[in-house]
Amino acid sequence: MKFLCGYNMNLDAVYSITGEDIAELLELVDGDVLFDSFQRSSGAITSISDLIAGLVGCMQDGTGAEWFIQEVSVFRFLMDHFYDRAVIRVGGNMAIMANVMSEMGAEEVVVNPVGDVGSIRPLISGKNVIFPEERDNNLKSSLKGAKEKIVHFVFDFKEGLSFELFGKNITVPRENRFIATYDNVNTELYISPAFEDYSLEYVKVANGAIVSGFNQLRSSYPDSSGPVEKFEKALFLIKEWKELNSDLLVHAELGHFSTYEMAVFIFTELSGIVDSIGMNEDEIAMLFEIHGIPKERFQEINSIVIVEACVKCIHATGLKKMVVHTRDFIISVFRDTVSSCNHEMQSLEFGIMCAAFFAATGKLPYRPDIESSVTKFSRSEYGL
Repeated sequence: MKFLCGYNMNLDAVYSITGEDIAELLELVDGDVLFDSFQRSSGAITSISDLIAGLVGCMQDGTGAEWFIQEVSVFRFLMDHFYDRAVIRVGGNMAIMANVMSEMGAEEVVVNPVGDVGSIRPLISGKNVIFPEERDNNLKSSLKGAKEKIVHFVFDFKEGLSFELFGKNITVPRENRFIATYDNVNTELYISPAFEDYSLEYVKVANGAIVSGFNQLRSSYPDSSGPVEKFEKALFLIKEWKELNSDLLVHAELGHFSTYEMAVFIFTELSGIVDSIGMNEDEIAMLFEIHGIPKERFQEINSIVIVEACVKCIHATGLKKMVVHTRDFIISVFRDTVSSCNHEMQSLEFGIMCAAFFAATGKLPYRPDIESSVTKFSRSEYGL
């Protein structure tokens, strides 16, 4: 099978944060300044105190989030203090999914080449991932997208980790992660001219497409443009694909947005075009305006709550299928004209086995051995 994959690609620096790390970070900032950063909680990182506020705020609640670094000195601080101690992996939903599909037997997967491709390409183990090459007339326009170094710092934290904050002992209630992103390319939902041109021909023989990276959009940009203009170009390309190949199945991954309003807007717009949308429990909570369920109820990771939210979102937008993946279980809610329970169960089981093996080993399983490779893993009792 052949696939198109857009739009985000970057380097992930994955680091498991410890109580000692938090103590050292807290010593770097004044308490009053940190408290002010907590009060703002804007999702933008312009100082070390903003970084710490975002990180410990997520740890305190056991929630996940992605904040954007807007001051290069913070990026340099992270590079100096954490990059060499982190596990460097290919990042961005597009690149990760393209790599998985290639490893699992896809004939070809065409990706949108953005950022420092020279650093990213060696980290992709799939042999059938295609990076469209720029033509001479596209080279200048794609220069920024092809050269800039993009690093997303992923801070994993474990349930039960303790630290002191403002004189109180804090214990992390649930495993999750905080992402500090330095990225001026994917945040514009950059589409390489080479990918755009290549995709309009390739889509005629493609079986499916996976799109993501919309959560990287910012509320405003230095050129005075907004996220809608950036998003519309990507949406128009998806519409073109659908017009050129009416059988093309398109799946979108949502991601954690900087504002609830943007999450609702992107989800609603995509619902009328794509065939399915995937997200986690934190991301579906952001769609409160559509489903009306308070975000606190999603922290329980309750399957009944998630199914209720999915049904309401599908009825409200006309979407065909929603997939919500959590640490303990995964749920697919779909219209009966789209799929079957047996097909969905097989698909979800395959995805779970891939995810479990990768989480445990950092590698993807050899497809013929996928079932035997996960026999030593126990199923989540909570998920069951």
